[in-house]
Amino acid sequence: MNYTIYDPTTGAISGHYSFTAPELIEDNLNGKSYIEGKYNHTEYYIANNAPVLKPEDPSSATVKYLFDYTTKNWIVEQALTIATARKQRNQLLYAIDKINPIWYSTLSDQQKTDLVAYRQALLDVPQQQGFPITIMWPTKPEWL
Repeated sequence: MNYTIYDPTTGAISGHYSFTAPELIEDNLNGKSYIEGKYNHTEYYIANNAPVLKPEDPSSATVKYLFDYTTKNWIVEQALTIATARKQRNQLLYAIDKINPIWYSTLSDQQKTDLVAYRQALLDVPQQQGFPITIMWPTKPEWL
């Protein structure tokens, strides 16, 4: 028989056991509880000794969420979301910074001005109001 081990305070699932006798689990609980059945921690939490399906994870390619077992809602994972946004910004900066100096010297004055403004706008992305959730990415010059 399969058993799901969980924290009775939060409902967070911490593991599974397969035993024929549930009394064997008792010695290894360390303050946790268990229910019969095997439930995945990414999809479920336990409430009132029963599995509850978590709401759908709203994470996207740019905004990462963690499940808050206190409120039973998804909350923004700030550090990972900031790191994801900075990585994207740094990739765009790298594309500019690796420009060949000889090619750069062939640009018109207006193109050089556009390039400098675009690069500065990328550097300023973390200072935008709403960062890292809402980001207004600067528009890359069409000629670039």
